[in-house]
Amino acid sequence: MKIVLNIFVLLLLAANAWADNDARRSSPLPERPSVRQGDSIMRNVIAHADRYRTVVSQYEAEIYIKGKMKILRQNFLMRFAHHILPVDRKTPDMIFEMVSNSEFNAPNSYLHHFEAINGNSIPNEAKQKEILTFLNLNVYSPTIYNEGIIMPVAREASKFYRFDLESVEETQEGLKIFNIRFMPRWWSQKLISGNLYILDKEWRIDKIDINGHFSFAEFNIVMTFGRDYRRFALPQHADLSLQYKIAGNTIACSYHTAFKYKAVEWVEEDHEPEDIPTYNLTGYYQLSADTIPIIRNTSYWADKRDRPLTLEERITYNYTPFVPTQESDSGFFQRSLKMTRRLTNTVNLDYKTTRLKYSGLLNPFQLGYSGRDGITYRQQLRLSKTFDRDRQLRFNPELGFVFKRKELFFRVGGEWEYKPERMGVLSLNVGNSNQGFSSRMMGEINEQLKDSAFNFDNLNLEYFKHYYIELKNRHELFNGLQLFSSLSYHRRVPANKSAIDPGDEVNELITEHYNDFLLTIGFSYTPGQYYWYDGYRKEYLRSRYPTFSFEFGRAIPNVFGSNGNYGRIEADVHQSIPLGLSRKFNYHIGGGIYTAQKSTYFADFRYFTRHYFPESWDDNDFGGVFHQLRSEWFNASDKYVQLHLMYESPFIFFQLMKPKASKYVLSERFYVSQLWMPIKPNYTELGYGFGNHLFNVAMFVALDRMRYDGFGFKFAFELFQ
Repeated sequence: MKIVLNIFVLLLLAANAWADNDARRSSPLPERPSVRQGDSIMRNVIAHADRYRTVVSQYEAEIYIKGKMKILRQNFLMRFAHHILPVDRKTPDMIFEMVSNSEFNAPNSYLHHFEAINGNSIPNEAKQKEILTFLNLNVYSPTIYNEGIIMPVAREASKFYRFDLESVEETQEGLKIFNIRFMPRWWSQKLISGNLYILDKEWRIDKIDINGHFSFAEFNIVMTFGRDYRRFALPQHADLSLQYKIAGNTIACSYHTAFKYKAVEWVEEDHEPEDIPTYNLTGYYQLSADTIPIIRNTSYWADKRDRPLTLEERITYNYTPFVPTQESDSGFFQRSLKMTRRLTNTVNLDYKTTRLKYSGLLNPFQLGYSGRDGITYRQQLRLSKTFDRDRQLRFNPELGFVFKRKELFFRVGGEWEYKPERMGVLSLNVGNSNQGFSSRMMGEINEQLKDSAFNFDNLNLEYFKHYYIELKNRHELFNGLQLFSSLSYHRRVPANKSAIDPGDEVNELITEHYNDFLLTIGFSYTPGQYYWYDGYRKEYLRSRYPTFSFEFGRAIPNVFGSNGNYGRIEADVHQSIPLGLSRKFNYHIGGGIYTAQKSTYFADFRYFTRHYFPESWDDNDFGGVFHQLRSEWFNASDKYVQLHLMYESPFIFFQLMKPKASKYVLSERFYVSQLWMPIKPNYTELGYGFGNHLFNVAMFVALDRMRYDGFGFKFAFELFQ
């Protein structure tokens, strides 16, 4: 007893010691006065940021831009870099100047019209957009770059940043400026570091000096603002440095920008918002497509510059880049490299109003993987011809192969966008989809389910291949409400017989062919739908409300030999709810049922189906489908109800487990999916995933009646998609 008591006392002392050490580790260190002052100053800045963010209603300005690019390190992969980065490999040391007449209209509409350009090499459109992409920012916004980066002036910034008062400066005008150093609490591409220079009492930003990582670039922006109250929210000068590092190649870019404002309009303090919301956000960011005149006149540029060129810049300006001749690019290695590039690269060709994009015959970025289907490979071609008023004719065939199932999927189709301002599109598609089995087999499945050793493989149910042709029309009736209708013809033919003899009754079934002629009508409605016009073409952006979809299909017998006679009803509600600071919550709720079952049919639901090819995270289907469910279950019932939930945030696991690795992760996701069918009343999938600009990956575990039913991965490239 004494020994036990001594052991207990020793354990108690050890536990107390561990608790004290843990408390010392977890309790914050005493804050320096500069830290407390930094937090206090930033609370005032954050409190004023919402008002300063919307203080400018519009402006017109002349913007002078001087850009430089230098290839610091390169290898043979530089030949492919222009597909990812805004780089011109033929000019390893580039300098150029541009003048733009720019307009801004609140909340975030930018129009840039370039008036002149000059340099030792003329930059392409990607280089022209590069600087504008980084400079079109509002320093008082909680996020910038399409929510790609969280700013230190966001309401919840103290959760993500530490603030330290580094110094206090007194200007000749008698202004007191606080220099606030801010640092992220953990590594992430969503966070930045740097300095904010704050005017005392007014809590305005006088200057920013920030460092961050966006896409493939490490960047630094130094931007100064006007001290005159009429210019305080507008940049006066900006210097941007970018360094791209990818696959052993390093490209350095720098830009200097000066602003001359012609007109500025401010929002009046007593201005009240309009009762009727404006959903048209046309012109969020536009770059004029006119040819930019090349002006060589030195006097013109001397007048536009806010500072003269340096000696090094003048030398580079007069440098003529070396363009390889045909002879220098010959040889077996170079020819092989060209052939490899043609086979593996995504092909983009533009000629006047015709555009072509091809995924590349051996492009590794078209590969995907899922635990259920194994490796998949897809080929895509996009050919479009634009006519007056942005009407467009598109041809978009697709071909994909699922290696594990040894199945080839194809879709050959075209679209005629006859009324782009009303999203009017007429499409015709021919293709194939999942193999399946008919409703006459569902009774057999129900009987087999009574056996605890039920196995689809023993039933050998995949008897029919499915081919279809569909003519579909979509048209917007009013903002947010789209009506669509289609005529489709489905032909199901027997698949190859298995080595397993399924029995006389089934052998009789697989000798038949089934044809269905289907008329479908439906609608999709999103209240409060924000949109913009790209020319005449209307595009939906976002909404604070869910999207409601409904579809009714009716099989009509005796049309082109069709024998289907049934109805299909499906409905779906889905929404993406922003939670602030790059977080969001998505949900899908849907269900369907076959009605008037007067003939043999194939359960082929529109919103409940197998997806064989991994999708991008930009596609809602990546979080709105079942990933581990066997394909046979999608045809095994005449009714279903499904629920999908997804939570996305840049900060979930990596910031706790692998803080340094979190800078390579843009977003993490949790998935919960639930399915009810009469023959499968409780099926659940739980998942977790993460992704960045290169790829996305997710893992899923399946539960059938809360019992483990499988585990799998899903992987897809984001690059070039």
